Amino acid sequence: MSRTSVRALRIRFLRCVPFVALLAALGVIVGAARAAAPAVTLSPSSLTFGPQDIGTTSAPQSVTVANTGTASLFINSAAVRGADPLDFTEVDDGCSGLTLAPGTSCSVSVNFSPTTTGTRSATLIVTDNAPDSPQTAPITGTGNGTAPPLAIDTRFMTCSGGVCDIGSGSNVFVNNFFSTSFLASGGTSPYTWSGQLPAGLTLRPSGLVVGAPSVRGTSTFRVTVTDAAGSTASGTFALTVIDPPPPTPPGCQTGGTLREALSGPALGGRTPSGQASADETKFSGCGGFSLLDVQVKDVNRPDGTQLWVTLDFKPVGTITLRAGSGTMATYNLGRFGVSHDPVRVYDALPDISTSQQILIGGSFLR
Repeated sequence: MSRTSVRALRIRFLRCVPFVALLAALGVIVGAARAAAPAVTLSPSSLTFGPQDIGTTSAPQSVTVANTGTASLFINSAAVRGADPLDFTEVDDGCSGLTLAPGTSCSVSVNFSPTTTGTRSATLIVTDNAPDSPQTAPITGTGNGTAPPLAIDTRFMTCSGGVCDIGSGSNVFVNNFFSTSFLASGGTSPYTWSGQLPAGLTLRPSGLVVGAPSVRGTSTFRVTVTDAAGSTASGTFALTVIDPPPPTPPGCQTGGTLREALSGPALGGRTPSGQASADETKFSGCGGFSLLDVQVKDVNRPDGTQLWVTLDFKPVGTITLRAGSGTMATYNLGRFGVSHDPVRVYDALPDISTSQQILIGGSFLR
């Protein structure tokens, strides 16, 4: 090669060096941006309460939620769920709705008040924007003493004249999805429930009520719980079903249609996906209603499987699978819009012990 050719090659190489360096630098920046993500550490990773007499309450214990990642952590909720949620109470939630910068933390405190003897259990569920959300911390405690007589727990219902309303505070619209759960205390668990509910609703043996009421007006009905020893307790309940509200009046600024993709890990070699849509075109500050739709596909579960759908943990419907796909019946949210409320899809109804989250969406950020 001539000296002229070598010189020309060297000049071309030197001219390329700044460009190559720039590309490398951009790659590092993009890679760093992609790597930035929140991460969550729960400390301790579980709570264990010592023996506690029935009818008494323990001192609280706390779980610290720390953002050990490299991006801000938004905590949507910290909630106690599981087998015996009434035995464990959040007495101080310093995390829900909070945004944690990297390296900062918050805490949730829980106490234990057993409703019956034996081992009691629940789970603290922290839902956030970390990739592995939600995070969980198991909670256990032991109830001591003599269990009180079996009784139906109506503390979360509105009762008057010996009749308790199971739909108080809910959107109980005709042909709209509705769900609640009957709870019991005392006696010997597990409990089995029976009763004839209003048309369109089913009472499962676990106490879970699910369906869509099909008749307007107020219905009164009896429900019975039976414990493991054969003792029974009964109560009278009511449900009032009304028409949904009318659309927002003319002249008020309505919202649009918000959509969020649903995603989750692979199930048996297939990766499920879906979409949630919130139609707010008939909703505004003047009134009206919002509608929620959810569709899923590629869910590797048998035909006929009922999926459970929630909006910020509030049940909004079920999906029956056919060939791995399905659509939830449109849910009327009533006079509410969506905001920071992720949709979650579980692979079974919540009273099935193996139920697990398979899909989650964003938070309908505007």
